[in-house]
Amino acid sequence: MIKALFLPKQSNDYTDIFALLALAQIAEDSLRRTQQNTEMQLVDEGKRYRIQFATPIDILAISQLKYTNPSPPVRGQKTEWKNIPEETSYFDVVKEREKRKLYREYRYQNGSKAERTEESPPPPDARTQNGAILVSMRHDRNHNSLWLECWNLRNYYGIFISSLLEAFSQENQFEFNKVLNTVANQFKQKFKQQTKKDLPNLANAVKIYLPTAVQGVSRVKADSNKTDPQKTDWLSLWLIANGFFEFGISEKIKITDRVYDWRAVALVPKDISLDKYREVLNILRRFNPPSGGHGVARFDIELILKSCQQILENNEAKARGKPENPFNFWGKPIHEFVDGFRGTHFVSKGQVYGVKELFSLGLPSWIVPDNYQELLDYQNVLKEHLSVITSLSAEDKENHSVLLATYRDFITGINLQNFFRFQISYADYIVKKLADSKSKAPRLFTISGLDIMTKKNDDYTKITNDPSFRRIAKSINQATVYAGKVRTKDGTKELDWQRNYGLAQQLFSQSGSKKDFVCAITEFIAKYEHENMRLAEKLDGKPLMRVWITQQDLDRLIELINDFDHTLVANLLIAYGYANWKKTTENLPEGTVEENIATDDSDDSDDSDDSDE
Repeated sequence: MIKALFLPKQSNDYTDIFALLALAQIAEDSLRRTQQNTEMQLVDEGKRYRIQFATPIDILAISQLKYTNPSPPVRGQKTEWKNIPEETSYFDVVKEREKRKLYREYRYQNGSKAERTEESPPPPDARTQNGAILVSMRHDRNHNSLWLECWNLRNYYGIFISSLLEAFSQENQFEFNKVLNTVANQFKQKFKQQTKKDLPNLANAVKIYLPTAVQGVSRVKADSNKTDPQKTDWLSLWLIANGFFEFGISEKIKITDRVYDWRAVALVPKDISLDKYREVLNILRRFNPPSGGHGVARFDIELILKSCQQILENNEAKARGKPENPFNFWGKPIHEFVDGFRGTHFVSKGQVYGVKELFSLGLPSWIVPDNYQELLDYQNVLKEHLSVITSLSAEDKENHSVLLATYRDFITGINLQNFFRFQISYADYIVKKLADSKSKAPRLFTISGLDIMTKKNDDYTKITNDPSFRRIAKSINQATVYAGKVRTKDGTKELDWQRNYGLAQQLFSQSGSKKDFVCAITEFIAKYEHENMRLAEKLDGKPLMRVWITQQDLDRLIELINDFDHTLVANLLIAYGYANWKKTTENLPEGTVEENIATDDSDDSDDSDDSDE
């Protein structure tokens, strides 16, 4: 009886993850076919991964299994097919890519929220782009070669799988190669006794499966005159290949006009069931994939935001109407279940692709729902952020690439303060767009969204919930966002006060010194109040549509600067000052009317993607 499987880590990329996932799927299929239905948990233990079975499994029953197709061969337009048996079912890349293209076009034409009807095209297979990258990089023959070797073992498939699981159940094995050698030796003995044939030993390394391989040649050999293909053990490559095809996230990324790279990533399991992992991943890949048509930064951003959406939605569906969350989700950040992404960027070199970089992407640590309502609140925040990001493109003439890169640094890390670095740059972008009547109104983060993002940090909330801080942030908003000629829902309106340009950069540049920042913010408040006095005189007793800053507000701000990090206070003032304040009379004189600035709230999921060209 086996209680768990153990897979030691040997690399710092996605190869261990794909091998783990393949091993888990093979075990799941074997248990299902032997009617040993049991849940499986994927756990990261640091130096190794563990596949924990809810109940012990009987390995003897598995050894009697007949052959099944663990992962099908792939076939593209130019795939060599003469060695594949005619009766074999395969993954038709051409057909599946056309289905995906049709579905994405339907989504683009009808909106990302369009309900499915009988006339709607069927959603694509979740593995479509994994087959496409194999064909595009001419690695379909390698995938099929690994599949064929396994197919040749079909008469002894039960022995092969049981030996595989039994070897990985040895808890004292910490070196990957030792485990593989154990598997090979166990299987080789049984296999040779019955067939007098040998188990496949070596296979040609493929840079998709082993990113350290350069054009199939090791780095050491690539720098020498010897260019013999790099070899690796067949079993490990077979596992990685199966895991990559079934669980990878691949996408063609537009770099420049008519130039596309490939990016392939794996979602890193930390403590999550295989069923839940697969459900989140498949929904993401089929219905809500990140777009590759707007550059690397935006692809990574959408990957993180949409993955967080799917994780929350998965829990939302299970938790709806129930007093307890069945996955113990409350009070834990998302990265306690999945630990971000590991990936490889393959750069286009004409007819071939090379490995440009290995990378990792983190998940935000500030998403920590304590109840069902908070889970819904975080969903709204993610939707808001996605709305802002999808309004940006990677066009240099708009300088969006810099904004996207800065936001990417925030959302792929765990430090919330990186958001303020983005918001400072975005503040200038907002003012520029508002000043240009010919351009679309920019999308703004909301005050409620910022409150949700910062609510789990006591230092942040002590600052942002302070009434004086809110009034001063509101004054910044009225001097920048809600100033000059503004576009409201009732049309364009010319206000009596002019927009203050460069305020965000000015406050940020002075925030390195407490004294300099106090001077900068008090100078702004003095000018703001002077303008209020001038405008009030012209209104002849009518209420001014601007907040008034009192001496008590300024005194309280100085206290906040002394009690907390003055740079944090400056960053929060900028973030809240350039946000979208809902229509309210909060903290305004009685009788004051406040009009909410119009922003482009149309759905812009940007589902269309020209990366299939």
